[in-house]
Amino acid sequence: MSLALIQESAKEVRRLAIAGSPLAVGDFRLKKLIDPLEQAGAKVPVFAQVAKAISAVVDGKEADSAANLLTLSTLLNAILYTQGQSTNSGDFRELDMVATQCGSTRTTARVLKPLVQALTTSGGGRFEVIKSACERGAFNDLRLIEPAIKALDDSYPEVADLVAEKVLPGYGPGIVRRLKATFDVKGKKSDGRRLTIMHELDPAGALELCQAALDGGSPEVKAAAIACLGKHEECLPLVMEQVNSKNKTLRAAALEALAEHDRPEIAKIFTEMIQGKSLDLLSAPLQKFRNKQVLLSLVSEGRRVFDLLVKGDEEQIPRYGDMLGCLTNRKEPEVEEFLLSCFGQCDKLAKVKAAKNTYVAGADLVAMLAAMLEHLGSARALDAVLERRDAIPPSAFPHVLSCALRAWPADRVYQEFSPLLEQKRGAGKEKARQIETAIWSGFSNADDSEPGERKVAWDIRWLDAAIKADNELIVYSLATPNHKGAIAYLLKALESKKQQAGYIIQTLARCRHPGLTDVFIDLVQRKTKKAQAFDWEIRQLF
Repeated sequence: MSLALIQESAKEVRRLAIAGSPLAVGDFRLKKLIDPLEQAGAKVPVFAQVAKAISAVVDGKEADSAANLLTLSTLLNAILYTQGQSTNSGDFRELDMVATQCGSTRTTARVLKPLVQALTTSGGGRFEVIKSACERGAFNDLRLIEPAIKALDDSYPEVADLVAEKVLPGYGPGIVRRLKATFDVKGKKSDGRRLTIMHELDPAGALELCQAALDGGSPEVKAAAIACLGKHEECLPLVMEQVNSKNKTLRAAALEALAEHDRPEIAKIFTEMIQGKSLDLLSAPLQKFRNKQVLLSLVSEGRRVFDLLVKGDEEQIPRYGDMLGCLTNRKEPEVEEFLLSCFGQCDKLAKVKAAKNTYVAGADLVAMLAAMLEHLGSARALDAVLERRDAIPPSAFPHVLSCALRAWPADRVYQEFSPLLEQKRGAGKEKARQIETAIWSGFSNADDSEPGERKVAWDIRWLDAAIKADNELIVYSLATPNHKGAIAYLLKALESKKQQAGYIIQTLARCRHPGLTDVFIDLVQRKTKKAQAFDWEIRQLF
């Protein structure tokens, strides 16, 4: 007997059970099944019983619809369970066991839905949703494994990288088989991420796959394979071969991987490349490769290039910039001596014009040197920047100010730089803006400072200087209780057409102004008279 009609009837009954039994009365989709069932009932009586039960539902009353629909559903289920096929042919075998480091949680599907959408759709704002979920441990749920794997193909690289670095490794080796099933050795960056995760979770098991990817993979997958193979001592010869690859991406990946191993043959490779033309590829690797011989070679080449620069050879600017990039974040004595010797001639370096093949000029290199000396943070480095502050281009002034705040007492910083607030044009105006930025950022980010981080102490006279120079941001940042000048300035600022009402009220509250309530109510009354349906100023005020 053919069960197609019974299966179709069961499908329609399930639809109506979900929609509600009153809708079953007069339902045309169910009604059209009556005639075929009656015809089949001539040979198989049970079909006629089904047709009769459907007629009772379709032609019955709404009050009886629930009982009639339940009777029909029971009959259909009885037929399907007794006459339908309930087995499947096949050999017995053990089920694959997948070990994961997470399990089922009591998180509802409604709560998980926004996270699943962020992982599987496109659009703005998704990165913040995923990052927040990662920070609060929301990915410890088996239901999120598949959406997270799909996110490796996300068109927004930041989302894919976050999932690859922070989410998927947390599920443990159990997901390796699932990653391998969707891995394409000829694929793109997403497949490179898959290979990296598989190697991180199962280094020994993924080694053969990495070697195969190095032989016949796409450039993106090869780069990932090189990074993985670089973690195995026995595979370093394969990685060293890629240093001479025609593909720049593969050369960079090989150098990054080799930088983790301090070996004579690897040091020789870096030493030779320092003398070559591919110095830009060494910036990231040499920040990690701590070999004394290579460092001395880099410093020696840097001195040679610098001597050519100060003699007017502007074509050396890109190479010298790459040299400084290689020394970024390094604090060895040799690096400090090199930077100090170069910075001692910053007046000559600042005069070098940009070459034809770059927009970087000598003044930009001086700013880079000042930034690196500031990062070193030693007394010699800070003093060197401050001693040459008049010879440094205005673009490097933030580094001068930062060095002064670290090396000088608050009184001297005020005496030296407060006159700049009065400057209204040219380089002086730009320096005043940078002082304003430094004070405001220190105030607005005070709550985000790390424990033990040194907090900048600004002389109280900066507040008076800011009031005199009519610098609102500095007044907002430094205003303190019982400072009559600041209170008067803020109250006067409320009368301005361009006033920042939210900041002013917040500052008055911090200063514990006794008349704040009256000021606030008066301000709200004035602003709501001409307010639109959505008024940003009122929203900010509240």
